[in-house]
Amino acid sequence: MREWKLYFQDESRFGLMTVLRRAITLAGVKPVGPYQHRFIYRYCYGMVEPLRGACFFVTAPHVNTLYFEYMLTEFAAHEPEVFKVILLDKAGYHKAKELKVPENVRLVFLPSSNPELNPVERLWEDMKGKVAFNNFKDEGELEQWIENTAKGYSSQQIASLTGYPYIKKAVAQ
Repeated sequence: MREWKLYFQDESRFGLMTVLRRAITLAGVKPVGPYQHRFIYRYCYGMVEPLRGACFFVTAPHVNTLYFEYMLTEFAAHEPEVFKVILLDKAGYHKAKELKVPENVRLVFLPSSNPELNPVERLWEDMKGKVAFNNFKDEGELEQWIENTAKGYSSQQIASLTGYPYIKKAVAQ
C-alpha cells in the first residue's frame, strides 16, 4: 500500500490596508499608529497536515482555478510518491470542470458553510494577528512577509494549531 497523508486546504487574503486589532492601553486611551488605506492584496494558498504539522504554501495575486491548479501541481510534485487526500471547501474554483487534479491528489469537499471544520482557519487567524498594525510599502514586501511568516511556523506549532481531536481520532481508526 502506498503511503498517504491527510491535508486541509484553504486560502487567505492579506493586503496593504493596515489591519487594526485590539491593543492594551490605559483606560480611555486609543492606540495610535501609522495606517494606510490601499486596496492591493495577495493570497496565500495553504495546505496543512494536522497530525505531523507538515505544511505547504503558495502565494498568488488572485484566487481562481488557474492559481489553484498551479498550487495543486506544485504540491503533487512535493513528495510525489505520497498519495495526498485534501479536505477543502466548495469554492467554485475548487470544483471547476476545467480543473486538472494530479494523479497523487484526491480532493474531498467539506460541508458548505462550515469553516470551523477546516483547521487551517486557525492558522489564518494566527497569521492575521501577526500582520496587525504592519504597513508594507508594496505588494512585493507584503508577499515576502506572507512567505516568511508561513515558513516561520514549526511543525509542532502547525500541529498544535490544527490538530483537532476529531481529526486525530478519525485517522487513527
